[in-house]
Amino acid sequence: MARRLADLSLRQSFLFGLPLMVADFSVMWVTVYLVSQLQTLWLAPPYVGVSAAIASLAASLLLLVAYGAALYPAIGMASVIEFRNLVKAAGISVAACSSIAFITVTRGDFLFYVLVGLCSLPLLLFFLPSARFVVRSFMSKFSWWGVPTLIYTTPEHARYLVGHLQTMAERGMKPAGILVSPGQYWDSGCKDIGFPVFDVRDATTCALGLKATWVLIGEDCEVDSPFEVPSSLDLIPNRIVLSQKNPVGLWGERQCIGLGGGVRLQGRYPDTFRCMVKRTFDLLVATTALVLLSPFLLAVVLLIRIGSPGPVFYGQTRVGRFGMSFTAWKFRTMRVNADQLLEECLRNDKALREEWDATHKLKKDPRVTWVGTFLRKTSLDELPQLWNILVGQMSVVGPRPIVDSETYDRSYIVEYPNAFAAYKTVRPGLTGMWQISCRNRGTYEMRIYWDIYYIQNWSLWLDLYITLRTVRTVLLREGAY
Repeated sequence: MARRLADLSLRQSFLFGLPLMVADFSVMWVTVYLVSQLQTLWLAPPYVGVSAAIASLAASLLLLVAYGAALYPAIGMASVIEFRNLVKAAGISVAACSSIAFITVTRGDFLFYVLVGLCSLPLLLFFLPSARFVVRSFMSKFSWWGVPTLIYTTPEHARYLVGHLQTMAERGMKPAGILVSPGQYWDSGCKDIGFPVFDVRDATTCALGLKATWVLIGEDCEVDSPFEVPSSLDLIPNRIVLSQKNPVGLWGERQCIGLGGGVRLQGRYPDTFRCMVKRTFDLLVATTALVLLSPFLLAVVLLIRIGSPGPVFYGQTRVGRFGMSFTAWKFRTMRVNADQLLEECLRNDKALREEWDATHKLKKDPRVTWVGTFLRKTSLDELPQLWNILVGQMSVVGPRPIVDSETYDRSYIVEYPNAFAAYKTVRPGLTGMWQISCRNRGTYEMRIYWDIYYIQNWSLWLDLYITLRTVRTVLLREGAY
């Protein structure tokens, strides 16, 4: 049985990783080929056909390095981890390719190969993750792509995990069955999850019947006794233990000390150097965006002037780092008397009040102007906050800035004191986890959850991922209204 499951896992991994390998190879080859072809327009190529040769070398190296970085098959891998590993693999491949090509030809062609590498990397930073997203989204529609996954935990937690896996089908894990302890098998709560329920003692037989080579194992957070993985799960090739009592976080690393193993947890608060790196990233992104978008910003200013009377910019007092107040700037998207109009609408319309209390947003906001509707759907109304970033009041990525008022975010401060204490340790962001994860579709509690998640898992890789992911959110208008 163990060999059959192991061979089945190998076959599933190959089928899952093959489309990703094709996508990575194709994007790398096309990018390096086009860049090197453009280089030949103003730099003499080392030899005829160099573009195809260097592109093939770079693409082949990428597959080798990416395999070593666990990017094939990358089943269940978190998006930001995949992004980090993919960018690292692309950088190593391009650098190695340029070095090999330079060494094997002549030193007089040094500039050609260096420029090919430097010009290819920024393009790969965007196109490689984008290609993987397209391939994953497309392939998730096919039943043969992905791995049937068993879930062993309490019925309540199983219901949550099933829903979570179904919303992230592109990650490759497809719920196939629920495993429960013998004492919970006859629990009525197990029968309405939508998947067959099995006694964990029959896990191996169940795995063979469902062709399930992965199992998610969740500990019961309400039980104080030590958690042990049942021996009946030993023959399933891929087992993931999920801890609710001691969350590992995004960047936990496996460590082995003697005969024992564990996970090294990342510190919750960054050191001075990492803070300097984040500030440098903020300044580079804000300065570049202001320069590139300046013509568009001027056009928006004119539209707002034409659209409705009143100032172009709207400043609102927000709570920033260390609890200090600052004025966050936005393009004005509402009528001048917006606050009074909101109070009146919430007082007279019970449905609007319930919607506002749940999300602090209104799908059909009576305060918004026609120009503001466009700016809000594209999130372009927040571009003036690039100035807040330059002066150090905000960051490119961070928690959504809160407003200390009864109408907006007073509940954040009063009802979630621990979350608010964590919020005050960082600068609020122009974009963040909430904006790319659920945006206006999520509840207020989900916003707080994503704020804390970001603060506890911050890294430059996470900032870079969220920044690029925001571009997709804006272009596709995900969760916008």
